Amino acid sequence: MVDLAERGTAMVTAELPQPMTDEKTTLWDIWDRLELPTGWRAEILRGELIVSPTPIPHHNLIYGELSHMLMEMARPRKWTATNTQTFALPAADERVVPDLIVIPRAAMKGTRWVLPPDDLVLVCEITSPSTRHRDLDQKLSSYAKADIPIYLLVDNLDGDGYVTAFSMPDGNGAYKTQTTVRFGEPLRLPEPIDFEIDTSRFLEDQE
Repeated sequence: MVDLAERGTAMVTAELPQPMTDEKTTLWDIWDRLELPTGWRAEILRGELIVSPTPIPHHNLIYGELSHMLMEMARPRKWTATNTQTFALPAADERVVPDLIVIPRAAMKGTRWVLPPDDLVLVCEITSPSTRHRDLDQKLSSYAKADIPIYLLVDNLDGDGYVTAFSMPDGNGAYKTQTTVRFGEPLRLPEPIDFEIDTSRFLEDQE
């Protein structure tokens, strides 16, 4: 099944590899050969191939502010804060493209397109209308199963906005600890980061 997102009144579709009649063709084969329009990304979650559109402007505003803060923290530790990287999650048999990650610089060397989740320090998802339900549910479980230390969820579609840091994955699809603040309140990210982010920078009327 291919879940395609709508852009206004037009449905944007991805060109599927041909031929598609071979019974041995798997979802992974399709994902590996999929040709997407510029600005779109494909993920595999819960046995479905999901194609997502370019984020809304406020999503990108939050990404810019958050990546700037996290990069300042990351550089002295020989980490980096970046995006558009594909990860395989073997525990859930999925592939994902988080909105933002923190990872050691050394783990980003080489030419591999798909990386394992082992070196990830933090993954972040910033909600958009087409992805919010997956960010709140499916990815929360998937990242916990992958034993990623911190899942940072920025929900700019819930009232004035909330940020939640999930930590201490139990290995069974849940995080033991979570801390939630409203936009405008500081949020201290737990170990191994131990860094405070200023969520007031996510407010649309912030100068």
